[in-house]
Parts: sequence; C-alpha cells; structure tokens
Amino acid sequence: MNKEKINALLEDGAYLNSELNQFHHASFRKGWRKMKESDISWMAVERMHGIFGTGRLVREDTIYSLAPATSNLNA
Repeated sequence: MNKEKINALLEDGAYLNSELNQFHHASFRKGWRKMKESDISWMAVERMHGIFGTGRLVREDTIYSLAPATSNLNA
C-alpha cells in the first residue's frame, strides 16, 4: 500500500496495532493486513501526520490512529 491509500484508510477510521503488526480496516477481507512501523509507506504517513506534520497521528499504547481534522472556521 502506498502513502495515499494508507492515509485514505486512516481518514476512514483505520488504525495500526504496532504490537501485532496489523493495520485494521473494515474493507480488508480478514479485517486487517500485515504492516510494521518500519514499512516505508507507514513512515511516510508518520512524516505527514506526526509531530512535524499535521500533528493528527495519535498513539495510545500500541495503537496508532488519526485524530479528526480541526476546523479554523468561526461559526
């Protein structure tokens, strides 16, 4: 999977369990695919959404997920 596909799945609620090396999303046949933190595409997503990017990548214990985008619009 490339960075854009992983990002789209994260936007749709996917998450990475780094302890089990599983990337979970409902669209996968088994519900997950094998992925490690060291995969080049995952590292690209970390650069895009990590502390030096958007800051939306959240890690809770061994689970990585994407926080909702915030809006700067004042209603």
